[in-house]
Amino acid sequence: MNFRRFALTFLVVFAAVPAVADEATDKRFQAYVTSKEYSNVIGQFAVLADSLAMPSCKEHAPRERADLTIFTAPGFGGAEDVHPNAGMWRDRVKMSQCGKTSYQNIMVQAQAGKPPKFAFAMPGLTAANPPLQDVVMHDIVEQFKKAGCTDLSKVVPVDSKQADQGTPRRIDERGMLVEGSWKETWVMRGCSKVTNFDISFAADGKGGMNHQVTMVAAAGGGGKPRKK
Repeated sequence: MNFRRFALTFLVVFAAVPAVADEATDKRFQAYVTSKEYSNVIGQFAVLADSLAMPSCKEHAPRERADLTIFTAPGFGGAEDVHPNAGMWRDRVKMSQCGKTSYQNIMVQAQAGKPPKFAFAMPGLTAANPPLQDVVMHDIVEQFKKAGCTDLSKVVPVDSKQADQGTPRRIDERGMLVEGSWKETWVMRGCSKVTNFDISFAADGKGGMNHQVTMVAAAGGGGKPRKK
């Protein structure tokens, strides 16, 4: 499974560490994540994630790698190690989904002495980091419960979109987010229907985040701000 050639964009999001330890590690990591073997695995995970998000579509094709966001600095052990022994990052893949554009996000966690772990993250263009995604997803599930959805095992993320850029995000010298706000729309499938959720995010000035979740389709389906 091949992607078109692209320039990887390395970003550091909500991380208190540099993206890479040194130039040598940087080059080694870039060679790793642009290798044919790694790219093929990412492509396979992206196709599977896209199929789960939109099972009614039968065409799920990777188009290109959109960006790679580093959350924990990657590192390698010995010179002969094939895989990184440290680091966590998200690989975002631009997909063709029955003629439409979609994005799948794959979380990658390095492991010492073995290949990394791969996991699905929220599809789309969300700017929320993995821990914040987990907290928001918990609130979404709770709102599905309140709406009478009982088969919560079938609640599936479909997409996420940037709804409002809000105020610019600023990270201090410690790598902590101290300013910024934005809004997103998360699309979920549950109880045989697709439901939109409006999500508001705002930095609390202490390195944490407040958020609020509103089920668009439910009357009065708001939520109290929670900190993460």
